[in-house]
Amino acid sequence: MSQTEKKKKAILATTFVLLNNKEIKNITVDEIADKAVVSKVTLFKYYKNKNHLMNVVIMNALKNMLVEVESIIDSNLDFEDTYHAITAMKLKQLERYSATFNQNLMVQYSESPDFFDADAINAQLQIYDGLFEKGRVEGRISPAITKNDFMFIIKIFIEGMKGLPAALLFQKADLITRFFINGFK
Repeated sequence: MSQTEKKKKAILATTFVLLNNKEIKNITVDEIADKAVVSKVTLFKYYKNKNHLMNVVIMNALKNMLVEVESIIDSNLDFEDTYHAITAMKLKQLERYSATFNQNLMVQYSESPDFFDADAINAQLQIYDGLFEKGRVEGRISPAITKNDFMFIIKIFIEGMKGLPAALLFQKADLITRFFINGFK
């Protein structure tokens, strides 16, 4: 592993640990650089700013989730079971991290305008495209609802959830799932 890769890895690992233990607003670039044993100049060589670094670390944590979601969609589960499995898997993934990390994730998700880069957005759209196709084939999504309509509703869901506390979303996951599944019939 090159020195560059070692430094990047140290920065990412340090930031991940801090995100699990402190609120983003209380994490400083100086602290990250100090604990990663790199200079601030080095840190800014790889990451535009603190916000960019936070986004990269959180998105790395979510990449595993994306792989699991894709395998669920490609499974033999029907539309409803697929959606339930995706929701359960997301909740289980979030349980793997500390409450502080999850809160930081929600803060970044709701407050960082550049949290989802083009690749992350495209990956999400592909997942929902697969879910739409599965629902349409099974007759679980009305023929009156176009793929554009479906994606519009998904966007409303995503945007609407940004302003809600994570604890409330976890508590209401089953209600949201039932509404989502039954609303497309």
